[in-house]
Amino acid sequence: MCFLPLKSQGTYESIITLYFEDNAGRKDTITFGMSDSAMVDIDTAFNEVDIYGTTYDSLDIRIIQRDTNNYECIENYLYSTQNDPQFFTTNRDLKTDIRDINFSNTNPINFWTINNTFEIAFRNFDYPITIKADKQKFLSTSFHGWSEFKALYPDCNPDSYHNYYSYTDTLTFFINDLYLDSVTIHDTVITHLIFSFGLHASINEFNQTTPTWKIQPNPAQSNITLNGLTTFDGKIEVLNLLGEIIFSQHVYGIENTFITVEHLKNGIYFIRYYDNETKTYSTNKLIKN
Repeated sequence: MCFLPLKSQGTYESIITLYFEDNAGRKDTITFGMSDSAMVDIDTAFNEVDIYGTTYDSLDIRIIQRDTNNYECIENYLYSTQNDPQFFTTNRDLKTDIRDINFSNTNPINFWTINNTFEIAFRNFDYPITIKADKQKFLSTSFHGWSEFKALYPDCNPDSYHNYYSYTDTLTFFINDLYLDSVTIHDTVITHLIFSFGLHASINEFNQTTPTWKIQPNPAQSNITLNGLTTFDGKIEVLNLLGEIIFSQHVYGIENTFITVEHLKNGIYFIRYYDNETKTYSTNKLIKN
């Protein structure tokens, strides 16, 4: 299949491209997201083509839209303004799916609505499957909030319901941060993904940058030092694998910042540093043991 470049003219957009490769070396690509210049339905300006009903390729990844009779897993993740299920008006299979960011932002229930929730289905695959991403138009967007990426079991429940360390947790951090460059799914039961855009209505002034500071020691048991912070006005956040902020503090002109982590459970965390002077933020991974 041939994938044409997108021709977006949007001022605000949050778009991501995912590259899949299975154990047999077969590859496929999908692109999806939000733009203020897109339409809710098929938009030829973004090279959207409905391939519903066509024969599946050797490895076929599709973004699927389903109506009330064929809703598959999307039923669990769609809500109307009255909290009643809502569905697409027709059945579509897409390789590129860009939706109207303004339509989503006018919905009183802004998070996980029909317009910013994408269901991704696998066909004819050979596990394990490795996923890589082009996140340039996703992480740099002014409308990007924290988005969730779920790996689903056949009952349409996320694997995080069954596993403490899950593909859902890893996929969510992979998609929201530059630290992870790929994710490999080994669980042969997983056949669907659900991606939900969390969109902020306000402009995010901070741009992501590569960290020049370090965490010492790492792995750590009790206390850590962040070496190399030079700002006179900044903020530190500690996040868990679900993207939840579990600690936050401001820093003022301190080159080395100390944080106590002995109360944290063993596992992987992320420390994010915001520099209010340069309007940038950067992230490092912490292992607590």
